[in-house]
This record gives sequence, C-alpha cells and structure tokens, in this order.
Amino acid sequence: MKLHIGLAAPIATEHVTELLTGETSNLPQGYTGAPFTGALIAEFLKQGHKISAFTTDASLYPDIGVVKVGGPNFDLYICPERPRAWRFNQSRVGRALDGFGFERQVLAETIKSAQPDIIHAHWTYEFALAAIKTNIPHLITCHDDPAVILRFNPYPFRAIRYLMARQVYRKGQCFSTVSDYMVSQVRRYTKTPLTVVPNPLADFVLASGREREVPVTRRIGLICNGWEARKNAKPALQAFAKIRAGQPGFELHLFGHGFGEQQAAQQWCLEQGLADGMVFHGSTPHKQLIAQLNQLDLLLHPSLEESFGVVIAEAMALGLPIVAGRHSGAAPWVVGFEENSEDICCAVLTDVSDPAAIASAIEKVFDPYYSARSAAGYARARQQFAPDVIANAYMALYQRILSGLGSSII
Repeated sequence: MKLHIGLAAPIATEHVTELLTGETSNLPQGYTGAPFTGALIAEFLKQGHKISAFTTDASLYPDIGVVKVGGPNFDLYICPERPRAWRFNQSRVGRALDGFGFERQVLAETIKSAQPDIIHAHWTYEFALAAIKTNIPHLITCHDDPAVILRFNPYPFRAIRYLMARQVYRKGQCFSTVSDYMVSQVRRYTKTPLTVVPNPLADFVLASGREREVPVTRRIGLICNGWEARKNAKPALQAFAKIRAGQPGFELHLFGHGFGEQQAAQQWCLEQGLADGMVFHGSTPHKQLIAQLNQLDLLLHPSLEESFGVVIAEAMALGLPIVAGRHSGAAPWVVGFEENSEDICCAVLTDVSDPAAIASAIEKVFDPYYSARSAAGYARARQQFAPDVIANAYMALYQRILSGLGSSII
C-alpha cells in the first residue's frame, strides 16, 4: 500500500538536500535541530511513498511567503515564521502572544493544499495544532513533556508552549511517542492509547559505525544543545577536570550551541579553572558532527532528562560506549539497560548530578569490557533505530488510522 504522507515537523534543508532536484545552495535553511526527520523522509521515499513535508523558516517573513521545492515523489514546503516572539513583526504581534496563530494558519492551509492521505506531526506544538486544524487523518508524535521543559525553563515563552501542548492533547485523536519513558509522561495529559516508535538514525550514521577495541587514546565527546540546567553540563565538566588532573592524556571535545570558543561553557570553565584539555567546537553541521564524534572514544551525556536522546543512539551506532544518567528519563531505555540483566550494556549509567560519580563512570568505561560495550551498542542501534524499522512501524500505525482503528497499541 503506497501512501501520500504529509510530515509537519522541524526539517532543515541540509538534511534533505540530496532528495531535491535543481539548485539548492540558496534555499532557506528551514527549521534546524531534528536530523531524524530527514532520515525518515528518505526511508519513506525509498519504500515508494509520496512525501509532502512542511516546516517553517523565519527568513521568509513577511515578504517571501511559502517556498516549495521538490524532488522525485517529494515536495518540501517551507512556510514563513515570525522572527520575534514578543515584539511586533511588521503588522503582526510576536508569535508567542497569539500562540503561533499565524504560523499555524499558514501551515494548515499549505497542508490542505497538498492533500496528503495522512498528516504526521512531530512535537505537540504549532505543527500538531496545524495538523489537527486540517481535519485530515493525523498522527502526532510526542517528543517531550511540556511540563518538564517548563520546569527547567520557567519563562513566559515556555508557559505558552505548555498551553499549546495541552490544546494538542485535548484535540488530538492519535498519538505515538518515542520511548517507554515518554508513555508514562504523556499519560498525565491524554487517555488516548499510545504506541512507542523511536527516532530513526540516518543511513550515513549507521554506515559510519564500527565495533571498537579498547583504545590507546582517551577522547571524550560531550554534545549539548544549550547551556541550561536540564542539559547539566557543569558536573560533567567538573568530572573531566578531576580526571584530567591525574591523567593528562584525557581530552574533552564539546559540541553544540553555547559550547564554542568564547561562549558560555568555555567562559565558565575559564572562570573555574577547568578548561585544560577541553576543545570547544560549538555548533557543528550534522554530518561534520558525526564525522568528528566517530574519531572519539566515549560519549559523555550528562542530561538530567531525555525523552529519547538521538545523540545517544547515534553514538551507539558509531560503536562508542556511553556514560549517561541512571535516572535521566529515556536514557536507560535507549541504551538497553536492564536492572538485573547479566548482559553487558553499551553504557555505564551513574548519578550525573555528582562529579565524582561521573568521573568514576568514565574511568570504568575503559575497563576490559570496553569492546563488549561497543558491540552491544552497535548491535542495538541497528536492531531498534534503523530507518526501515522505524518507517515500517509508522506505516503500520498509518494504516490503522486510515482504517479507522486509531493508534491502539499493536
């Protein structure tokens, strides 16, 4: 059964460039931050489905409007988004003040004009509200808990996003989510049955991986998208400094917004006298990030809460062992940790609020079980997060929705 699938989501044009025809160098960048959407689109196209994808970009407001580009069986619609959240944008108020009302309207009209068989929205905010407004059969994938995000970021903008999500849970009919942990979180908002479908990894990530032996080097990667409490970088940086003081061969490579030269993380480390052995790369294009991560020996992921953790899954696919939080949301589920299992897990889980515990976990990774941890993550990533596995799971859900059975757990 071949479908015309609509995907409304954060989509960066860099992640779908290879699927487009014609000149692509001058395209708007789209909505960055979710590379898995490109992997999902590519897999659906490989399976013979038609895809219409919908995203937003602030550079298109107010004069350019919707930009449509395409490739074989693929149309990408980039819709305008107001650049300012609070202040006026020409004649319109900031996008937060009306709950992204303008963006939702443009998205909904564009989706309806494309006439997909089903519309699949990612995240429970403007993309989901637009999908619901179309009255086209829909699936909404829940990628975060809006209450948790608000608790770690107690600002008016996040409060409005929380209220938008509550509307989605009231009005939406069919939901999936990305981990067992998220099922327990979403239960507080909706009684609708939930199906777990993880995020997919890109083919090039899987192709880059290898099972590893205990390395001579001690190169650690830390990837955080923002210098904020939920990402919990400070204890990890303190832990690294503790190890480096006694073992100067260790290196820490830091990636993400806020982790570049002269940015918040480096400034804090310099103030604390912790910067020795650290390399601050900052925001890095996805393919370059994977290439650099592939040259390291360990991923340190100190986040206090993850709904899934794509970077954890990517590190697993590359064959990197991981240090992550024992109680950090979905992290134990993603790495395949089972409390009483005698099997080797790809990660050493610890208390990521404690620098001493993190330091001990890092040192433990390099014990004689290093290669077994590498092999376990390498295998699990391919079994659980390969794009064909994820696309097939979503197709089963789409068919149930279109047949009127909803998203009941299969």
